[in-house]
Amino acid sequence: MKTLLIGLSVAAIGGAALAQTFTVARDENVPAKGAFTVGQVEDADVIDSANKKAGEIEHVLLDSAGKPTAVVIEIDRMGLDKKVVVALADVTVAPEPGDSDDHIVRTKLTKAQLTALPDWKG
Repeated sequence: MKTLLIGLSVAAIGGAALAQTFTVARDENVPAKGAFTVGQVEDADVIDSANKKAGEIEHVLLDSAGKPTAVVIEIDRMGLDKKVVVALADVTVAPEPGDSDDHIVRTKLTKAQLTALPDWKG
């Protein structure tokens, strides 16, 4: 497993950041958020606070104890996509309406706020 040092942006708390070491979750069966597994969360569409698609989940990140702590969101935009880290506490996960095999992740942030977060260099 690859260990990454990144700044975890604590969303909606004035841009405060914590430096932590994270590992990308590789086991799709590991619980990620509530009853949802890593496999269900990864590649899920991310819906922003304006109820618009902002991107999708690229990775679930584990802390040094192996606990899911954050997600990497790949933000849709013209040109190169941007990847940012958002704490799991700042998102919700639910089955996609009409398709219980797919899931959506909602954030309290707007796409502009997500875009303003530091780039994930993992």
